[in-house]
Amino acid sequence: MKASIYFNYTSRSLLRGGQRTILAIFCVAVGVMAIVSLQLVGQMINSAFTSNIRDANGGDIAVTSQTPFKSSDLSFFANLKSNGTITSYTPTISGNASTGLAASVTQSFTLEAVDPTTFPVVTPPSFKTPADGSISSLLKNDQVVVDQNLVDQYNKKVGDTLTVHASTSSGTGGVTLQVKIVGIVKNTGVFAQSNDFMLISHDDYQAADPKLPLLYDSIYVTTVDKAHTDQAAKAIADHFPIANTVTADQALKNNQAQVDFIKKFLEIAGLLALLIGGVGIVNTMQVLLSRRRIEIAMLKTTGYRRFDLYLLFGLEAGLLGLVGGLVGAAAAIGVSYLVRNIVQQVFPIIIPFFLDPVIIIANAVALAMLERRRELGILKSVGYTSRTILGEVLIENGLIGGTGALLAMLLVTLATSLL
Repeated sequence: MKASIYFNYTSRSLLRGGQRTILAIFCVAVGVMAIVSLQLVGQMINSAFTSNIRDANGGDIAVTSQTPFKSSDLSFFANLKSNGTITSYTPTISGNASTGLAASVTQSFTLEAVDPTTFPVVTPPSFKTPADGSISSLLKNDQVVVDQNLVDQYNKKVGDTLTVHASTSSGTGGVTLQVKIVGIVKNTGVFAQSNDFMLISHDDYQAADPKLPLLYDSIYVTTVDKAHTDQAAKAIADHFPIANTVTADQALKNNQAQVDFIKKFLEIAGLLALLIGGVGIVNTMQVLLSRRRIEIAMLKTTGYRRFDLYLLFGLEAGLLGLVGGLVGAAAAIGVSYLVRNIVQQVFPIIIPFFLDPVIIIANAVALAMLERRRELGILKSVGYTSRTILGEVLIENGLIGGTGALLAMLLVTLATSLL
């Protein structure tokens, strides 16, 4: 037989299938889409919580307290630095702020007063505007740095001025600041899980009310290695027993527990979607097996060998898997983006969007193997007839369909990542 006959026969057969072909492609696409999209979201969440945990924690050690630290308390950290236990530290003041005296919760943001000479003690933030900006050079003369979300919320831009009403660390009274936006930072590194925030220097914050003492609610510390981290954490916990001392390793464990909870929720949702798609695939396979018996018998009568039947129907199964995988992969990319946005709204976290080809490959192979097991179950109920031939063809060529789906999804993933 000529090679063109296989492709012509297969393409005409799929076109004749009409709604049945569309249903088969749809069922394969739903299964691929459900598993791949939710697994991608799970990987995004895992990356958001567990990658670069030192920056996300603010340092090797983060010390927070409901009872603010006084300026005199900083001498303890200065002593730890002088004796080599820690390498650096920086205190910060955080509070709610708004541009109105009676702003609603949805209109408020976080105002964080920092020391420009020492903040942050981890990787310096990346700036959108100006591209070469830095905390030390921008935070002065009532100038502030904000993130993109805050700029969008208040419809501001670099160079604009605004009046900010902020609460104090002591919880009594507040301060009013006249500030100018001079920089926009990216939500990466130390700001990876921060949203709607504004940075101002300690000096400008205190200048708004000179009588107001500086009371710090967080102190971030860095060390040389894990041994010094454990030593410093113990010393800090002993000196400030009511403070919450969290090392980067402890933060990683806490975040991993949250990731596991969210990923289990997504896995359950994915399994339910796969169950719905699996029922459709089984029903479609049964219909395809029953309606092709006469066709196979006629092909055998006209002299087609079993090898020819394998190629004809195997190519058809491969095309179904290829198209279904392509559609499912494309849909999975879009669905994963939507699910990511929903998770960001439900949980107060920032999730970077990226695609993991490993997840797509692993799930494509797994779905191909599951498809093979379903076909084996159908094959057991029949004898060695024309229907059995078709069943064997689909079984032996099940990996062809899976491989086609795999290649299609991989191409879509690579193309999307390049964009």
